[in-house]
Amino acid sequence: MLLTFDIGNTNIVIGLFDGNKLTHKWRMISDTKKSADDYAVDLIELFLTDKIDCLKVSGSIIASVVPALTSKIFDALKKFTNEQIFIVGDKNVKLDIEILVQNKNEVGDDRLINSIAARQKFGNSLIVIDFGTATTFDVVSQNGEYLGGVIAPGINLSLKALHDMTAKLPKITVRSQKNVIGKNTIEAMNSGVYFGYISLIEGLIERIENELGYKTTRIITGGLSEIFKEALKTQVQHHEPDLTLDGLRMIYENNK
Repeated sequence: MLLTFDIGNTNIVIGLFDGNKLTHKWRMISDTKKSADDYAVDLIELFLTDKIDCLKVSGSIIASVVPALTSKIFDALKKFTNEQIFIVGDKNVKLDIEILVQNKNEVGDDRLINSIAARQKFGNSLIVIDFGTATTFDVVSQNGEYLGGVIAPGINLSLKALHDMTAKLPKITVRSQKNVIGKNTIEAMNSGVYFGYISLIEGLIERIENELGYKTTRIITGGLSEIFKEALKTQVQHHEPDLTLDGLRMIYENNK
């Protein structure tokens, strides 16, 4: 069995694969105050709760945009497994994609992983949209190169800013909505974020394709993509909620 870790700014998403099949998926808060021992206990508790034998783990792979947590998860894994642990970004871990940006080190590992996974699943000429702490657009060319993309504030980040920076606006959770014109404060806030991001995605897809000069296959992923998949069904061909975890599995297999 393979353990995959997608360490984000808000959550750590953990996937357990048996071959190509994702059998378990867990989510925990990204907490830099926790020690490696704390995370080791958390992981063992997940295994015990779901009655999984941790000794059957044959390897692990970590991708992280939070450097402070990378070593803690690595050390936590070392406490109960002696199997090989890959960290995306290390020199010995090869990514099967040509990166055509000014500074390759600036590109988040999660964005490259999504692009690699999407290319392997759907071919070239892609826009991958990830609803995470930031909302990111990653572009793969018709020749399969990673071209860069777009980084916008994430949905929950925008909602938090509305609440934190105003005296009267409440804290809300985004949901799907039919009416654009809000009939109360919560509906108006939800409309601004929900329809605002739909328009953002529609507009950026059009601009990206105009810049490329050709059409693309569009994929959405990330925790909040479920809320938007119906509204974006004419714009997006594929909804892949576990794209990053699946990409980690592919990278592990290619490097093993």
